[in-house]
Amino acid sequence: MTALEQWLMRATRCLSQESRTKVRSEILDHYGASRDEAIGSGATLQEAEATALRALGEPAEANRLYRQSLLTSSEARLLREGNWEVRAICSRPVLRWLVLALPVAVFLAGIIALFCRSNNLAAELLLVSFCFSVLLHGPFLPIYTPLRSRIYRGFKWAALSAIFLMAAWSSGWSGSWLSLGCLWTVGWIEWRRISIRRKLPISRWPRQLHF
Repeated sequence: MTALEQWLMRATRCLSQESRTKVRSEILDHYGASRDEAIGSGATLQEAEATALRALGEPAEANRLYRQSLLTSSEARLLREGNWEVRAICSRPVLRWLVLALPVAVFLAGIIALFCRSNNLAAELLLVSFCFSVLLHGPFLPIYTPLRSRIYRGFKWAALSAIFLMAAWSSGWSGSWLSLGCLWTVGWIEWRRISIRRKLPISRWPRQLHF
C-alpha cells in the first residue's frame, strides 16, 4: 500500500461510501497537481510525491473536517433505515390505516370517557391521542419545506415532552427513567438528523428528514 493510499484510508475513516468516493477524487486531483508542480520545479518523482503528500496535511485533521461537512457511514445508515421504515408503512394499506386509525380511536375513547364524567381519564386519553397523532401521522402529512418541517418538529418535541411529563406524573419521578431513556434515544436520532440536514442541500433531503 502506497503512502497516498494510507493517507486516504485514514482521512476517509467513518465516512459513507459516497463521501469516500468524493474525497478520493478531490484528493487525487490535488495530489496530482501538487506533484506535477514540484516536478516542474526540478524535483525528482520521489521528492515530488513526498512534497505533494505533505501538502495534503495531517490525515486525522482532514478526517475531522470531512466528518463535519460530509455524510458519515452511521448517518448514511440512519437515512437508509429511515427510508425503509417510511416505505414499509406507506406501502402497506393495512399497516397504513392502522397507524392512521390508532390516534382517532384513542380520541374517541377520550370523548366517551368525557361523557361518562371520567374527566381525568378523558384528559389523559385526549392528550395521548394528540401525541400519537403528531408522532404517527408525520409520513402522511404534506411536509416538504423547511418551514413546515420546523413547525412539525416543534409539535413533535412538544408531544414527546408531554408523554414524559405524563409518565412522570402518573408513576412518579422514580418510574420516569424508562421514559427518559426512550426520549434520549429519540433525541440522539434527531441530533443525527440535524447533522444530516446541515450537510445536505434541501433538494437532496429524503422524505424522512422533513419530519
